[in-house]
Amino acid sequence: MNPCISAALKAGKITKDLAQRLDSAEDLNSAIEFETLGLARNKREAAIQGVRVADGWEDVKKHPKGGYYGLKAKMARDLKEAAGYANVDKLSVANEFRYHSKFAEALQAFRTKNIGFTQDKEGLNKLVRALYGEAVDDPEIMKFAKQWGDLAEEMRLDFNAKGGSISKNEKWLLPQVHDARALLDAGLDNWKAYIKPRLDLSKMTDSFGKALNADELDETLDYVFETITTGGLNKVKDLTAPRLGTKISRRGSQERFLYFKKADDWMNYNEQFGKGNVLTTLTDHIQSKANATAMMEVFGPNPQAAFDTLLSMVEKTKPLTGTQKTSLKALWNTTSGKINGGDYVGLGEAAAATRNVITGTTLGGAMISAVGDVGFQFITAKTNGTSFMKTMVEMMGQLNPLDPKDQMFAAQIGMGLEEFAGLASTANRWADTYGTGVTAKVADGVMRASFLSKWTTAGRKATGVVLAGKLAENFGKSFDSLDPKLIGVFERYGIDKAAWDTFRKTTPQVRRGVNFADYTQPGGEKFHRMVLSELDFSTPSPDANTRAITTGGKERNSVTGVLVRTLTNLKSFPIAVIQTHGYRMANQEGMGKLQYAGLLLATTTLMGGAALQMKDIASGRTPRETGFEDGDIEKMAKFTIASMAQGGGTGILGDYLFSDVNRFGGGIASSPFGPTGELVEKTAEVTWGNFQQFLAGDETNLLPETIQYFKRYTPDVWQTRLLTDAMYDQLTIMADPRFNKKFSRQMRKRNKEYGQDYWWKKGEITPEFAQ
Repeated sequence: MNPCISAALKAGKITKDLAQRLDSAEDLNSAIEFETLGLARNKREAAIQGVRVADGWEDVKKHPKGGYYGLKAKMARDLKEAAGYANVDKLSVANEFRYHSKFAEALQAFRTKNIGFTQDKEGLNKLVRALYGEAVDDPEIMKFAKQWGDLAEEMRLDFNAKGGSISKNEKWLLPQVHDARALLDAGLDNWKAYIKPRLDLSKMTDSFGKALNADELDETLDYVFETITTGGLNKVKDLTAPRLGTKISRRGSQERFLYFKKADDWMNYNEQFGKGNVLTTLTDHIQSKANATAMMEVFGPNPQAAFDTLLSMVEKTKPLTGTQKTSLKALWNTTSGKINGGDYVGLGEAAAATRNVITGTTLGGAMISAVGDVGFQFITAKTNGTSFMKTMVEMMGQLNPLDPKDQMFAAQIGMGLEEFAGLASTANRWADTYGTGVTAKVADGVMRASFLSKWTTAGRKATGVVLAGKLAENFGKSFDSLDPKLIGVFERYGIDKAAWDTFRKTTPQVRRGVNFADYTQPGGEKFHRMVLSELDFSTPSPDANTRAITTGGKERNSVTGVLVRTLTNLKSFPIAVIQTHGYRMANQEGMGKLQYAGLLLATTTLMGGAALQMKDIASGRTPRETGFEDGDIEKMAKFTIASMAQGGGTGILGDYLFSDVNRFGGGIASSPFGPTGELVEKTAEVTWGNFQQFLAGDETNLLPETIQYFKRYTPDVWQTRLLTDAMYDQLTIMADPRFNKKFSRQMRKRNKEYGQDYWWKKGEITPEFAQ
């Protein structure tokens, strides 16, 4: 051992482990510098961690509803609307949307088109080449490359400012995402054989900056392969590999190990073993950095330790029930991203594909139900003191397919461009659509083609833009002279006079001569989180609170996680309604509860009734009788209650009460198990059911039932559903003419229950007026 190291060890100046690391280093001076920096970093992280825990406990313990709600409010929107401090979920979205505003032009240029099935891949490839410093004769692409470089650096600095420790690395150009399924299919040896010739070994070094020799490279690639294919489970083992760090504060450093020689090498690998889509790779990286920075800001460099500490402190103050502890841990796993740990493989992959199929074959008509959002937008505008009519006008501008200027303006002030960023995540109101495979693309295509994606994002952005106009309109007023409703909104989110005075000094964005507050400006952070929370009320969509329920806080590849996701599939929307307007109603004081309940009931029932009539027309039926035409009390009651169920997001309950067939097409027995239960039931009927009839010597209905089965599980949208239904029904009748009688019975039943006729009769190839 080096004499100096030995002397320091004997004197107790360094630990035995440190002495061994220094002694094994080829360059002692570099090793000492590295270890010194590491010690300084550890001290900084420990200090930040202590501050985060202390500040977190101050927030949690002052929550008026107690530590349980106080700790939940550190992770997601406070259901009691009393916290006033930042939470990881909305802070993460605010970061992401702020980053979108810096890369908006590129996101708009490279967005998927033709309902998500086409994209400017050549332009994206040019972007990769530009980032690798290769010649690209396209000024716009070069501009996008610079914007990405600037954004990547901004994200690194933001991350470090909140406690991270990522040093500037000129070698890093693009994030690298791996597809665990592709790696498993290829196998370790084939993967290594593919990647080795494409790696720039001169840039791949250990923690001391020493180039890896052949054995070290092999060992490290083995480690990387196992990390990817096991979702990181190998990290609990005692493996020897380059020390890349484990804390969230060093997460970025872990992602900067594999370097490719040139753009083609990166692109070929991404196509073979990555996610394929360059834009998705970039936007996923933005989302990941946004979440990691938010997590660090709220829970420090070691978030899990901070959460465990705060949970322990809450329990010491007031013991939690088992349900409360489970709920807190589920929400933690959701906001920390644990529920999405690892790629979809095995059971999780199959279950996700099944859910995607169900989404694509069930929600093609959900857009009609979504017209009820107008009622929620009216309530939200009234609550916040903004103009409902302005919201509707703004929404029409956001829906304009010919001119994206309003969409881009919304992105510039902080409303994001998530509809351009990979899959249409904002459309995941009834179901989660994940992955890059065929089933995910089909489900996403259905969401887009039915206009549900566009409608959802337009409604949310309209509320955010109108509220930005309201804020800018009041920039000249002091806090005390603001509209009491606006002050009430501020108080719910912990915005005080000082925050308002800072924000109202920022420079507004101008559109068509009208000023709008820019949430991305310094000082706009609290207002940004405020408006993002209000969007969940104007267009109820699942946030972390909802996802904690629909996933159970379990990893997507676990048996429990798959089971919970299966049971809650397509139930996100009613849960979101309860967690927004349901809780807001309960949070009102005195008669305010009844007033809010009355407004909620009236508006959602009115819009629910309109949605019911529209669904009837889209299904080939004449609008159902409301009873108001002839004063029929029984019909009025039935129509009103059905409208309440439709408008309030409690469709399952309404289907139980008013029909033996639920909105997903199955019987009551399958409803507890959702559409997955119906899929299993229908599949069993067509296969095993007919096989049993065959064994018993009975006549089977295999062919017509198979046709109807494919009718049910062929992706379609409301605009073309009558045509596809007519085609399948005609095929069914040709296979078995007796089905004509079945269709007639269904139409007679509908007439008896709702007084409806059919303008396009079941089993007919053309509508009645065309015959």
